[in-house]
Amino acid sequence: MFEPGERCAPAVDIARRVRDGAARFGRDRGANVAILVGFAALPMIGLCGAGVEYARGVAVQSRLNAAADAAAIAAIRAAADYAAQNAGSQSGTALAGGIASAGQAQAAKAFAANAGWALRSVPVTPVVSVDRAGQTFTATVRYAASYPSTFAKLFGIEAMRVGGSAASSVTAASYTDFYLLLDTSGSMGFPTKSEDQARFAAANPDIQDAKGKNCAFACHFPGFRGYDLSVEMGIKLRIDSVGEAVQQFLTTAKQSRSLPNQYRVGLYPFVSYLATAGDVTSNLDSLQGPAGNLKAYMDVGDSSKPQGSGGTHFENVVPTINDRIQRLGDGISANTPKVSVFLITDGMDNNQYWYNNYGWTGSQSRLLDASLCNPLKSRGITISVLYIPYMPLTTPFNDNVGYENVRVNALIPDVPRTLQACASDGRFHTASSPAEITAALQKMFLQEAQPTRLTQ
Repeated sequence: MFEPGERCAPAVDIARRVRDGAARFGRDRGANVAILVGFAALPMIGLCGAGVEYARGVAVQSRLNAAADAAAIAAIRAAADYAAQNAGSQSGTALAGGIASAGQAQAAKAFAANAGWALRSVPVTPVVSVDRAGQTFTATVRYAASYPSTFAKLFGIEAMRVGGSAASSVTAASYTDFYLLLDTSGSMGFPTKSEDQARFAAANPDIQDAKGKNCAFACHFPGFRGYDLSVEMGIKLRIDSVGEAVQQFLTTAKQSRSLPNQYRVGLYPFVSYLATAGDVTSNLDSLQGPAGNLKAYMDVGDSSKPQGSGGTHFENVVPTINDRIQRLGDGISANTPKVSVFLITDGMDNNQYWYNNYGWTGSQSRLLDASLCNPLKSRGITISVLYIPYMPLTTPFNDNVGYENVRVNALIPDVPRTLQACASDGRFHTASSPAEITAALQKMFLQEAQPTRLTQ
């Protein structure tokens, strides 16, 4: 059994040992390391904590950026839908305000749905702007927020900031009316290929001159064999090539529609005046027949035909189509279509007329007066020109067209310049062969028919 003094001995011994150890620690220079470690621990802990906070901020911002992207896309889709549904009943400021409100409301919903847990960490409301220019809708979504810092405060950073933006645009499908002005004058009765012109002229008995050379130009008037002979010989005339290209154009337009009755087309052959092979309609199949039979509208020397007979009179044709176009707008609805006029021609004007009971008034080839096109363009109508070059008449063509041959050949170099002045910007095209004519007409359609597309 221990005495009381003996029970206290171990405690006294421990206290002495601690005191002696502390004294030795104080005298030991190595103790500085421990002190430095103690001082360094605080910033090290702060850096680690700040790193965690930064990683959290990156995750939050990444989620909010994705939400902003989704909101921008939702905004333009809602805006375009609102415009299509209300264009007939609203206009001006009311329509613009409704478009913006619809886009902003849908953007807010999309942002919240896609942000999810990030909004619980950093509550933020995005700022959404929606604009419209024609059929192009643009939305911009911006957000900025901050959340209190814990560890970063050790370095003077009171809050962690996040922010970002997203922008999207869409060009919505447009309603478009196409008016095709189709030159069916005598010069469009040339064989499409130059070798066929020579072959035709060698076989044609019409208007044979003293040297035995035959007609290969406008040789299809009553009493002439030229037109029937071209059919018998299987020679494709330029008007045939144009008709086939128009048929393909109609097929492409039908297949490209993304809205009911989105594209309407009218076919208007012309010589001295404008005729109607098929008035503007959304029933594109109904135009296939007339397009394949444009020869029915060629100049055959019958002035009682709607297209008349004689020379090519742009001064009659262009104002007539301008007067005929009544429905015109921004393309946002079927009642306000965009309008595009396609002029398909060799570009050679001629002021002559043919009258059945009188005869010719006299041939005088000339260039198109490009100012005739200005009234259409000033209304917002797009003019696309397909130039099918007028081929110079050379042997074996006969002397009976010698005067006109000389004059036409002299004018040919200036034809493209006048047609380009008539066309809207970037809408002048040239083609000669059947394949080129078809490809050019397809390109002209795609320039005007804007499919829905999204950019971000």
